[in-house]
Amino acid sequence: SEVVGSVAELHRAADAAWDRARAEPDAEAPTWTRYVVEPAEVEFFQGDARRRHIRLRYQRQEDGGWARELLWP
Repeated sequence: SEVVGSVAELHRAADAAWDRARAEPDAEAPTWTRYVVEPAEVEFFQGDARRRHIRLRYQRQEDGGWARELLWP
């Protein structure tokens, strides 16, 4: 992180970045890094007022599909 001199400076820089993005939508940003995430496992949690929470875990299978498991809260 770098120090910004003022909110006005931040707004000017943001406006300039948006202007460039509109003019050159395919331009590369040299300070950005793109990551591709390929999850092997994902868990979802749904709360319940009576504490009967639902936890679901999905695990990627070798064939590319997903196995779903219901977990204890």
